[in-house]
Amino acid sequence: MKEENTAEKEYSVVISFWKQVFQILRKISVFEYVKKVPHFQENPYRFVEYWVMGHTFASFLFFLFAQYVHILPKWTVVLFFAYGFLRVFEIIVYQVNVLFFDPYENQNYAVKSYRRMVILLLHNYAEIIFWFAASYLWISAIFPSFLPKGATSTLFGTFMYSFLTMVGFGSNSISSETLSSINYWHSVLLFQAVIGLFMTMICLARFIGLLPAPKSMSKDEMPEEEHLAKEVIEIKEKLEELTFYVKELEWKLEEEEIKSHR
Repeated sequence: MKEENTAEKEYSVVISFWKQVFQILRKISVFEYVKKVPHFQENPYRFVEYWVMGHTFASFLFFLFAQYVHILPKWTVVLFFAYGFLRVFEIIVYQVNVLFFDPYENQNYAVKSYRRMVILLLHNYAEIIFWFAASYLWISAIFPSFLPKGATSTLFGTFMYSFLTMVGFGSNSISSETLSSINYWHSVLLFQAVIGLFMTMICLARFIGLLPAPKSMSKDEMPEEEHLAKEVIEIKEKLEELTFYVKELEWKLEEEEIKSHR
């Protein structure tokens, strides 16, 4: 009865609602189905690493194609474009589940390595930048007024524009010229700005959490476990001193007894 009352008190409508939403959204993912292949289940951690690194490389190749190759069939462009946005959607849904829901569903939930997690997250960050950079090139080819003039004239310029949209949350990308001719295609800029805000916060939180905390000599600033460990060491040292004095006293008493018998 007490367990039921506790569970009822801990139940949250908003958490339950969004957990169900993202459990459904999780199914809109190529990764969720590919990882179920028996061959990939033999070493799931390595599969995830290959999956993330492979898609980062694929997004960079697509970016290069978009910048330099202009003779691809239209259906190929649409296919790459759609898969790129599906991949970005997959990353966001996965990160939300890992951050807010998965660790609380399983008490034994654990990551393989914190460093590995942060490095894979940075791969995801770079991949998103490349997918959006490529999409800006294709959209600009259809609508020349989509971006400011010269923004996509060079490979580095296009990458920089996508990067600034990501880290600047759109503030560096929307100019007065863009606002004067805004259309529904500019929702892509808003989409990347929102994703950039979310991914930047996750990257910072994960990276800061990974940094080793310097030790403090002040007892007030020590973690409780470390503080207790230090106190235990001090007690042991005092006990050793006390044991030494007791033994020394015993030796003196023995010497006095021997002298008295003589």
